[in-house]
Amino acid sequence: MPTHKISVKFYLDQGHNIAPETWFKTFNNWISAHNGSDVLLDAADYSHVPNGPVTLLIGHEYDISIDDTDAKRGLLYNRKQPNGGNFAQQLSSAVRAACAICQRLEAEEAVVFRGNELRLILNDRLNAPNTENTHNAINDDLQALLHQLYNGSEVIAERRKDTGQRFTLDIRAEGDWSVAKLLENLS
Repeated sequence: MPTHKISVKFYLDQGHNIAPETWFKTFNNWISAHNGSDVLLDAADYSHVPNGPVTLLIGHEYDISIDDTDAKRGLLYNRKQPNGGNFAQQLSSAVRAACAICQRLEAEEAVVFRGNELRLILNDRLNAPNTENTHNAINDDLQALLHQLYNGSEVIAERRKDTGQRFTLDIRAEGDWSVAKLLENLS
């Protein structure tokens, strides 16, 4: 699969009522204190937009948002730049990055993310249209990642079949999973 534009969303279990101003302040603190190799550029408040991002942290390689799409608040990690490797490596890297950011937010704010449910979006309509062919092309890599991520537990991945939308999978795993445990499983 020739795409690196992978988005991963983990849903909040606790912390739904945190004000957008808090997220904005947190993301701005990350920009100020950042010393990593990736470039964090700006934070924006989109809380006026229904069913979309609440607060957005804009970076060069990726964006992060607290997102209310489908009226389900969570953290959406959106990879924009390639980070090397084949699709399986890029997929694993995107999930790992989303887990690490969720874990950081859990440590800094009064939030808890559900690790047993996530949304995977291929944000590339040209190279990864929302078709069964795309699903078939990524399925082996996806299943290998989900097996590792959830330690062999039963996992259901349902594709949203509206061809007018981006390729989207809603993934649910049996059992309770923290993002910390998912990160450990990916190590």
